[in-house]
Amino acid sequence: MFKNKYLQYFFIAYFFVFALDASIASAEVVRIDISKREDVLGGRSYGAVGVYEWIEGRAHFTLDPQNPKNDNIVDLKLAPRNARGLVEFSADVGIMRPKTVARANGVVIFDVVNRGRHTILEYLNRGNRTAALASEPFIGEDFLLKQGVTLVWLGWQQDLPANAGMMRLAGPVVDGIEGRVYGEFAVPARVTDISLGDRTSIPYAVANMSDSQNMLAISPSRSVPPSDIPQHSWAFASVKGEELMPDPMRLFVEDGFVPGAIYQFAYGVQNPQIAGLGLAGVRDLIAWMRYDPAAMVRGTHAYAFGISQSGRFLRQFLYEGFNEDSAGRRVFDGMMVHIAGGARRGFNERFSQPSRTTGSRVFPFTDLEQTDSETHLTGGILQRAIQQGVVPKIIYTSSSWEYWGSAASAIHTTLAGEDFQIPDSSRVYLFAGTQHVPARMPVNDTPATRGQLPHNPMDYRPALRALYVGLDQWVRTGVAPPPSRYPRISERGLVPRAALNMAGLRSIPAPEAIQPAYRLDNGESVPGISTIVPPKLGKPYVVLVPQLDDDGNELPGIRMPALNVPLATHTGWNLRAPVTGAPKELVQLIGGMHPFARTRDERLQGDTRATITERYPSRTGYLARVSQDAASLVQQRLMLKEDIPHVVSQAGILWDFIMSEQAASPK
Repeated sequence: MFKNKYLQYFFIAYFFVFALDASIASAEVVRIDISKREDVLGGRSYGAVGVYEWIEGRAHFTLDPQNPKNDNIVDLKLAPRNARGLVEFSADVGIMRPKTVARANGVVIFDVVNRGRHTILEYLNRGNRTAALASEPFIGEDFLLKQGVTLVWLGWQQDLPANAGMMRLAGPVVDGIEGRVYGEFAVPARVTDISLGDRTSIPYAVANMSDSQNMLAISPSRSVPPSDIPQHSWAFASVKGEELMPDPMRLFVEDGFVPGAIYQFAYGVQNPQIAGLGLAGVRDLIAWMRYDPAAMVRGTHAYAFGISQSGRFLRQFLYEGFNEDSAGRRVFDGMMVHIAGGARRGFNERFSQPSRTTGSRVFPFTDLEQTDSETHLTGGILQRAIQQGVVPKIIYTSSSWEYWGSAASAIHTTLAGEDFQIPDSSRVYLFAGTQHVPARMPVNDTPATRGQLPHNPMDYRPALRALYVGLDQWVRTGVAPPPSRYPRISERGLVPRAALNMAGLRSIPAPEAIQPAYRLDNGESVPGISTIVPPKLGKPYVVLVPQLDDDGNELPGIRMPALNVPLATHTGWNLRAPVTGAPKELVQLIGGMHPFARTRDERLQGDTRATITERYPSRTGYLARVSQDAASLVQQRLMLKEDIPHVVSQAGILWDFIMSEQAASPK
């Protein structure tokens, strides 16, 4: 029809705008400008679903600041408006859907991008999110595609660099508003200057580099209050060649930052971005796709998938009432909230820094309401969704790291440290003995995050895939997923650090404490607008960890075959290697693996764990037991039958690694 494909895309976008005119007021999606549209992998067919297509473009939105449904967006009423009195913003959008729309199964899965990067294909399709978009390594296996699902992505974060493949949101700022931001960091090696942004995020520039209220403090441990560093000892500056140049986005210390020490900074800023536009954009895009007959993608059901930062995003999305659209309808029917721990904050505050976890572990933690007797605050993550009648089915999953480093126990305990009710609409699962993101095989240390143990390679993704199937059946057919599997105080499976069974950890250094989470006083008389920065620390919350067996492996939760048929102790924690400083502190997000001795002669002094040769007669016998254990998980609907060969193969790789001369020893 059109010789020029870009004219074709423009026509398609124009058609959407015209068709949407009658529904924009409710959906608040103005148009989708398509920049790329192609068959996935050159037209590869995925069973009965056939060919998928990959679509990239930009979504344009408007929001009405006078609509009460938008009152939860911080600073929206202060934003610049167009001639119609609406606030405009736009975001990168991506879609992967069956090319023959009639073959789609009606499920739209929204993958909450993590710091601008796609995630779901790595976790459920065994893809590689660092590979080129839409490439074979990026897409991975056919697990999701053969079902006929439609995958959707939207940029929601404004402070990201314009890197290839990174999805971002562009929105207005509020001129003339001043405030303060704070953050913390630790470095693995001595450097003289560092970005004020977290990872690759672009920080707010320092408004006044000579302001006496700007501060930098240092602490040797998260359990020790920081001490201020005199202002003459540091500067907002960076080293350019051999010159020191003023820089409102970097911190400089002449002698270098001390490896392993925890630094906290705060400084004045101005002109905030309206961070809550990201939450609103997700709400309105999915509502448009669900309920507007003119939408380019239609779904009868919508699920959200979020990991780590993206899981925190979903917890705040629920807490602040965004699962109800502007017409009072439910947005998401189901959610998979993975490795978010007890965190949620950072996505709808004035001067938000969404990449940072600092200050994100805040009350409330549980789905249902509790009252904090210390602060007299009452709340629950699902409080608004219950009032609105839009509660989704939720699968919460945690690695062991979240219990040690992110207050995961708080999502199912009272503030006094007792078991708390999980609503019928939610399931909670611990992947026992795992780290935040599984280490890739073969096991190697990553220099920037080296710990005293090899990183933990236990792969929980087979169980995550089975739980996705459980969520899908739960939403579409009413068949409930397997019962929750998490550590309970009443079963002595959830304990303070002092009550941990240390029998299997005698030959290695172990953490002396769980990473604490504190009550924070931000001085918020208006939600989302802090007046005390950094916040005042109050009493710590009760945080607990899963109990261990005599091998040092966790007892409660979903135990993968690598834990039921073990070759090692697998931990959700890892202590920092001495070369990176603070060797008694936890490496952030990283777990550890402490292999069993291979023979009696190799057993380490004081190691009470049975050797590998005492446990298994041969590699063949070991793999047979792994296969049997995997089959048992299939019976419990915690693994898919099709994943057994993969699990057995990975077990063989781990056996070969540990039984070889290259197997790492504790450092």
